[in-house]
Amino acid sequence: LGLRPKRTLRLVLWTAEEEGGIGAEQYYQLHKENISNFDLVMESDEGTFKPSGLGFTGNAKARDIVKEVMTLLQPINVTDVYDNADGTDINYWMRNGVPG
Repeated sequence: LGLRPKRTLRLVLWTAEEEGGIGAEQYYQLHKENISNFDLVMESDEGTFKPSGLGFTGNAKARDIVKEVMTLLQPINVTDVYDNADGTDINYWMRNGVPG
C-alpha cells in the first residue's frame, strides 16, 4: 500500500537482563546516542497478574499525558498511575531524562 509509519515503536525482549544489569547496560550503551528519539521506556517483571495501573517517573507534563492514556483502560479498571517507576532494565534511560 506504500504506507510508512510516522513513528517507530521499539520492543525489546530479553531474559536475564538483571544478572548484574549487563544486558540492560549494553543495550543502553549501543543506543544512547539516539536518546532524543526515546519518548518513554517501559518494563514489566511482575509475571502474570491482573494489573491495576503502572508506575511512572517523569515530569508533570509527561505524567499528565500518561494519565490521559490510562483513561483508555477504564473498561478493564487499569487506571492508576503510581509514583516512581524503576527497573534495572530502564534505569539508565530514566537517569538521563527519558520518562519511564
